[in-house]
Amino acid sequence: MPSPATEIDVDGVKVRLTSPDKPYFPKLGKDGTKGKLFEYYLAVADRMVALLRDRPVHLQRFPDGIDGEEIYQKRVPQKHPDYLHTCTVTFPSGRTADALKITHPSAIAWAAQMGTVTLHPWQVRCPDTEHPDELRIDLDPQPGTGFIEARSVAVDVLKPLLDELGLVGFPKTSGGRGVHVFLRIATDWDFIAVRRAGIALAREIERRAP
Repeated sequence: MPSPATEIDVDGVKVRLTSPDKPYFPKLGKDGTKGKLFEYYLAVADRMVALLRDRPVHLQRFPDGIDGEEIYQKRVPQKHPDYLHTCTVTFPSGRTADALKITHPSAIAWAAQMGTVTLHPWQVRCPDTEHPDELRIDLDPQPGTGFIEARSVAVDVLKPLLDELGLVGFPKTSGGRGVHVFLRIATDWDFIAVRRAGIALAREIERRAP
């Protein structure tokens, strides 16, 4: 029998949790359930809100567990809890979407209830979604390389280059074998200009480490 639904108090907001005993990571046994994933996100929610506040995010969902169907969700359902906030974003195609906007730990908890394993934040903050406040560098290993090579490029090539430019990069591990480096920038440029800056930076990295 499926476990009953419960309501969890998340900083004063009631968030509904269904099927907490549902296996999400089968190899982890009882430590790999939906409830355990929910508990983990609750434990780090405050830190995540501090990092993601007012950013629109997309959800990488696995409602039937990590071995089931993957859903990359860009839009918040029309019928959603009143405590959620959304932010309208525009894609290069011109189409728009009301994405989840992170403002409170309850948004993180709701994402976990929806089977979200990974949150993908935009490099903008609402309401100004046309001017990034971050330039992101994705050091993504290709066949024959791995994390060691990505780390080496980040530390031995990218870091000295950023030092020369007077820029500070904040590294984080990616979901796979790579390294992401985030540069905080003024919101003076649109996506096209920031993308061009990223391409120029990448070309210089390649010149130094072909």
